[in-house]
Amino acid sequence: MNSVIEVAALRKTFKGHDGTSRAVLKNLDLTVGAGEFLCILGPSGCGKSTLLNVLAGLDKVYEGRASVSGGRVGYLFQEPRLLPWLTANGNLDFALASCKVPTSRWSELKSRYLAMAGLSEFRDYYPHQISGGMAQRLALVRALCVEPGILLMDEPFSGLDEITARRIRSDLLAIWRETRKTIVFVTHNAYEACFLADRILVMSGGAFQHEMRVPIARPRSYDDPAIFTFSRDVIKAFGDEIERDPVPSAATESGSVNNLDRHTAARMNI
Repeated sequence: MNSVIEVAALRKTFKGHDGTSRAVLKNLDLTVGAGEFLCILGPSGCGKSTLLNVLAGLDKVYEGRASVSGGRVGYLFQEPRLLPWLTANGNLDFALASCKVPTSRWSELKSRYLAMAGLSEFRDYYPHQISGGMAQRLALVRALCVEPGILLMDEPFSGLDEITARRIRSDLLAIWRETRKTIVFVTHNAYEACFLADRILVMSGGAFQHEMRVPIARPRSYDDPAIFTFSRDVIKAFGDEIERDPVPSAATESGSVNNLDRHTAARMNI
């Protein structure tokens, strides 16, 4: 498999107002193959998003090497970041124009990816007229329409309810199987990583702590017990340092565990 992302001895330091320095990325080495689905799993603040910003070219102040080839890079953030004064169609046009995609291809690309995401009939709706899950699917369509070779995804489903997130994860895998984009997906959800990825890198304290290949055949069913078992193995192997999800406290306050995904519920022994 040809590599499209190569990172070597990557280091990134932030300086505080008091003059002290904090290492956010510590000598990272990483290779990602063309068409691979890689998940980077770790707690908030461990450097995952900083790494994506370097790969996307949004952060150019670092030491070491970060090389990205294989075409345009698409980036999907935690929030949809749609332009509220434009319709779904207008948001896609804006992205296509910004990336200088030939106008002769716009209709084809929009129709293809809107259909994949189940949004064809909502192309004339404004962001405030669609649900949060639909808005995030539209953001995914926007990222795909510009035909990136590499798609970077920064916890894109963390703000969604679990039922909606499950549906969009399945949609994402269907799109990935058809397009074979290279995907680097950041998450703090072990079950999500095990469902989506070919390979998981566990990150903590600015460094990769371990690598694990997901031994579950594709296509995968979300309710496959093997995924649950493997996610438990990931948690046991690396400890609950990879899980810093604020959802449990909110669920406890409401007196319900319905909003917890299964790996979190298992960790809480409920």
